[in-house]
Amino acid sequence: MSARLSERILKLIARAEASQHLLLACLGLAAAGTLTAAYPITLIISTAVLIAPKRWRSIAAVSTLGSALGACALVILFHHMAWEQLYAHFPALGTHPRWHLVTQWTQAYGLAALLLVAALPLPQTPALIVLSAVRHDYLGVFLAVAAGKAIKYSVVAWAVSHFPDRLVGRIGRWIRPGTPRSTPRR
Repeated sequence: MSARLSERILKLIARAEASQHLLLACLGLAAAGTLTAAYPITLIISTAVLIAPKRWRSIAAVSTLGSALGACALVILFHHMAWEQLYAHFPALGTHPRWHLVTQWTQAYGLAALLLVAALPLPQTPALIVLSAVRHDYLGVFLAVAAGKAIKYSVVAWAVSHFPDRLVGRIGRWIRPGTPRSTPRR
Protein backbone atom coordinates (compact mmCIF):
# COMPACT_ATOMS: atom_id res chain seq x y z
CA MET A 1 0.00 0.00 0.00
CA SER A 2 1.37 3.38 -0.92
CA ALA A 3 2.08 6.05 1.66
CA ARG A 4 -0.22 8.40 -0.24
CA LEU A 5 -3.16 5.98 0.03
CA SER A 6 -2.47 5.48 3.75
CA GLU A 7 -2.44 9.21 4.29
CA ARG A 8 -5.73 9.67 2.41
CA ILE A 9 -7.39 6.91 4.43
CA LEU A 10 -6.17 8.38 7.72
CA LYS A 11 -7.43 11.86 6.78
CA LEU A 12 -10.79 10.40 5.74
CA ILE A 13 -11.18 8.66 9.09
CA ALA A 14 -10.23 11.83 10.99
CA ARG A 15 -12.75 13.90 9.00
CA ALA A 16 -15.43 11.24 9.52
CA GLU A 17 -14.93 11.34 13.30
CA ALA A 18 -15.15 15.12 13.28
CA SER A 19 -18.42 15.00 11.34
CA GLN A 20 -19.92 12.14 13.41
CA HIS A 21 -19.74 9.68 10.46
CA LEU A 22 -16.95 7.48 11.78
CA LEU A 23 -18.97 4.25 11.77
CA LEU A 24 -20.26 4.85 8.25
CA ALA A 25 -16.69 5.53 7.08
CA CYS A 26 -15.47 2.30 8.73
CA LEU A 27 -18.26 0.34 7.06
CA GLY A 28 -17.49 1.74 3.62
CA LEU A 29 -13.72 1.47 3.95
CA ALA A 30 -13.95 -2.13 5.19
CA ALA A 31 -16.20 -3.11 2.27
CA ALA A 32 -13.99 -1.33 -0.27
CA GLY A 33 -10.81 -2.71 1.27
CA THR A 34 -12.11 -6.27 1.16
CA LEU A 35 -13.44 -5.86 -2.36
CA THR A 36 -10.24 -4.38 -3.76
CA ALA A 37 -7.62 -5.86 -1.39
CA ALA A 38 -5.90 -2.47 -1.70
CA TYR A 39 -5.27 -1.97 2.02
CA PRO A 40 -5.57 -3.91 5.27
CA ILE A 41 -8.81 -3.40 7.18
CA THR A 42 -6.89 -3.58 10.46
CA LEU A 43 -5.35 -0.21 9.49
CA ILE A 44 -8.86 1.26 9.35
CA ILE A 45 -9.86 -0.32 12.66
CA SER A 46 -6.65 0.67 14.45
CA THR A 47 -6.86 4.26 13.29
CA ALA A 48 -10.55 4.60 14.09
CA VAL A 49 -10.13 3.08 17.56
CA LEU A 50 -7.17 5.35 18.34
CA ILE A 51 -9.38 8.32 17.42
CA ALA A 52 -12.43 7.05 19.33
CA PRO A 53 -11.30 4.37 21.83
CA LYS A 54 -14.63 4.16 23.67
CA ARG A 55 -16.35 3.11 20.41
CA TRP A 56 -14.11 0.09 19.78
CA ARG A 57 -17.03 -2.38 19.86
CA SER A 58 -19.05 -0.41 17.32
CA ILE A 59 -16.03 0.07 15.09
CA ALA A 60 -15.31 -3.67 15.13
CA ALA A 61 -18.96 -4.48 14.41
CA VAL A 62 -19.41 -2.17 11.43
CA SER A 63 -16.01 -3.14 10.03
CA THR A 64 -17.08 -6.78 10.27
CA LEU A 65 -20.30 -5.99 8.41
CA GLY A 66 -18.42 -4.07 5.71
CA SER A 67 -15.86 -6.83 5.26
CA ALA A 68 -18.57 -9.51 5.02
CA LEU A 69 -20.46 -7.46 2.41
CA GLY A 70 -17.25 -6.93 0.45
CA ALA A 71 -16.51 -10.66 0.58
CA CYS A 72 -19.97 -11.49 -0.79
CA ALA A 73 -19.48 -8.98 -3.60
CA LEU A 74 -16.13 -10.62 -4.41
CA VAL A 75 -17.69 -14.10 -4.53
CA ILE A 76 -20.35 -12.83 -6.94
CA LEU A 77 -17.71 -11.10 -9.06
CA PHE A 78 -15.41 -14.13 -9.13
CA HIS A 79 -18.32 -16.43 -9.93
CA HIS A 80 -18.91 -14.50 -13.14
CA MET A 81 -15.23 -14.26 -14.12
CA ALA A 82 -13.47 -17.05 -15.97
CA TRP A 83 -10.35 -18.58 -14.39
CA GLU A 84 -8.26 -17.29 -17.32
CA GLN A 85 -9.31 -13.72 -16.55
CA LEU A 86 -8.47 -14.21 -12.90
CA TYR A 87 -4.97 -15.47 -13.61
CA ALA A 88 -4.49 -12.69 -16.17
CA HIS A 89 -5.30 -10.08 -13.50
CA PHE A 90 -3.41 -11.88 -10.72
CA PRO A 91 -0.54 -13.82 -12.36
CA ALA A 92 1.23 -14.70 -9.11
CA LEU A 93 -1.96 -16.10 -7.62
CA GLY A 94 -1.47 -19.71 -8.67
CA THR A 95 2.16 -19.93 -7.56
CA HIS A 96 1.98 -18.32 -4.12
CA PRO A 97 2.43 -20.86 -1.27
CA ARG A 98 -0.39 -19.37 0.81
CA TRP A 99 -2.70 -19.66 -2.20
CA HIS A 100 -2.16 -23.43 -2.20
CA LEU A 101 -2.67 -23.69 1.56
CA VAL A 102 -5.89 -21.68 1.55
CA THR A 103 -7.15 -23.46 -1.58
CA GLN A 104 -6.60 -26.88 -0.02
CA TRP A 105 -8.37 -25.85 3.19
CA THR A 106 -11.30 -24.39 1.29
CA GLN A 107 -11.74 -27.40 -0.97
CA ALA A 108 -11.58 -29.77 1.99
CA TYR A 109 -13.58 -27.85 4.59
CA GLY A 110 -15.64 -25.24 2.70
CA LEU A 111 -17.23 -22.52 4.79
CA ALA A 112 -15.53 -23.68 8.00
CA ALA A 113 -12.18 -23.04 6.33
CA LEU A 114 -13.39 -19.62 5.20
CA LEU A 115 -14.34 -18.76 8.78
CA LEU A 116 -10.87 -19.82 9.97
CA VAL A 117 -9.13 -17.90 7.18
CA ALA A 118 -11.23 -14.80 7.96
CA ALA A 119 -10.26 -14.97 11.64
CA LEU A 120 -6.54 -15.46 10.98
CA PRO A 121 -4.06 -13.08 9.32
CA LEU A 122 -4.25 -15.00 6.03
CA PRO A 123 -5.38 -13.72 2.65
CA GLN A 124 -9.06 -14.58 2.27
CA THR A 125 -9.27 -13.83 -1.46
CA PRO A 126 -8.08 -17.33 -2.51
CA ALA A 127 -10.76 -18.94 -0.34
CA LEU A 128 -13.40 -16.66 -1.82
CA ILE A 129 -12.25 -17.52 -5.34
CA VAL A 130 -12.43 -21.25 -4.66
CA LEU A 131 -15.85 -20.94 -3.04
CA SER A 132 -17.14 -18.87 -5.95
CA ALA A 133 -16.19 -21.67 -8.33
CA VAL A 134 -17.63 -24.56 -6.35
CA ARG A 135 -20.48 -23.13 -4.30
CA HIS A 136 -22.97 -20.28 -4.60
CA ASP A 137 -24.07 -20.03 -0.98
CA TYR A 138 -23.83 -16.27 -0.53
CA LEU A 139 -25.50 -16.28 2.88
CA GLY A 140 -23.05 -18.94 4.06
CA VAL A 141 -20.12 -16.87 2.78
CA PHE A 142 -21.50 -13.78 4.50
CA LEU A 143 -21.97 -15.60 7.81
CA ALA A 144 -18.57 -17.36 7.70
CA VAL A 145 -16.68 -14.14 6.93
CA ALA A 146 -18.73 -12.19 9.47
CA ALA A 147 -18.02 -14.73 12.23
CA GLY A 148 -14.30 -14.88 11.44
CA LYS A 149 -13.90 -11.14 11.09
CA ALA A 150 -15.93 -10.50 14.26
CA ILE A 151 -13.35 -12.51 16.17
CA LYS A 152 -10.35 -10.92 14.47
CA TYR A 153 -11.59 -7.33 14.44
CA SER A 154 -12.86 -7.46 18.04
CA VAL A 155 -9.46 -8.64 19.25
CA VAL A 156 -7.68 -5.94 17.23
CA ALA A 157 -10.07 -3.18 18.34
CA TRP A 158 -9.91 -4.21 21.99
CA ALA A 159 -6.11 -4.39 21.93
CA VAL A 160 -5.78 -0.99 20.28
CA SER A 161 -8.27 0.59 22.68
CA HIS A 162 -6.29 -0.65 25.68
CA PHE A 163 -2.79 -0.34 24.27
CA PRO A 164 -1.93 3.37 24.68
CA ASP A 165 -2.69 3.53 28.40
CA ARG A 166 -0.81 0.35 29.20
CA LEU A 167 2.17 1.42 27.11
CA VAL A 168 2.28 4.87 28.70
CA GLY A 169 2.00 3.34 32.17
CA ARG A 170 4.84 0.88 31.54
CA ILE A 171 7.11 3.45 29.91
CA GLY A 172 6.41 5.88 32.75
CA ARG A 173 7.39 3.31 35.38
CA TRP A 174 10.49 2.39 33.41
CA ILE A 175 11.60 6.01 33.02
CA ARG A 176 10.60 7.10 36.53
CA PRO A 177 10.47 4.23 39.03
CA GLY A 178 7.57 4.64 41.43
CA THR A 179 5.24 6.18 38.81
CA PRO A 180 1.71 4.93 39.47
CA ARG A 181 0.22 2.68 36.82
CA SER A 182 -2.46 4.30 34.67
CA THR A 183 -5.81 2.61 34.29
CA PRO A 184 -6.85 1.40 30.83
CA ARG A 185 -9.69 3.10 28.98
CA ARG A 186 -12.99 1.28 28.70
